[in-house]
Amino acid sequence: MNIKQWAVALFFGSLVLGAASCSKDDPNGPKSSVAIKYLEGSWDLGKPTISPETITIEGKEYKVADHIFKSALFTNLVFEPRFVYIKGKTAVLTTGALCVNTKLTLALKDGKLSAHNLPFGNVVREGNQLNMEISIPNTLFKQMPSDLLTQGEGAFVLKAIADQGLDLKITATGTK
Repeated sequence: MNIKQWAVALFFGSLVLGAASCSKDDPNGPKSSVAIKYLEGSWDLGKPTISPETITIEGKEYKVADHIFKSALFTNLVFEPRFVYIKGKTAVLTTGALCVNTKLTLALKDGKLSAHNLPFGNVVREGNQLNMEISIPNTLFKQMPSDLLTQGEGAFVLKAIADQGLDLKITATGTK
């Protein structure tokens, strides 16, 4: 055999080995994955859990969930997000409200979410469920442009969370 025949034989051999190793992959994906192809799709989110649940401002108590999604930080979603659509390097949260269907587009890389060039949380698939967490530590509030904490109907609650040294955490579980 001359060198060209060996090169062709090695090339086809590597293709066969590559195809054989790919066919052993679990079609349902790994149990826990941040691989884009296992995250992609439309997910229905359950009611999110928000911490802190309430905040006191000038002696009056406010329910955080009623206000934070109306702030510029969440691009004025207005209501709690109920759906997430993941495709490529984006995750789009939508409210799915009857008369108002607003959305927030987040960047997604290696399971990490970001918005406004700030780290914003993560998303992980575990079996047939998607676990999403938006986590904003108080130190991150201090790095944000001030307009994200002052613009929008619900901004006063975000500003109070930041001023009181609290962290904001939103978790939701999704199903297809």
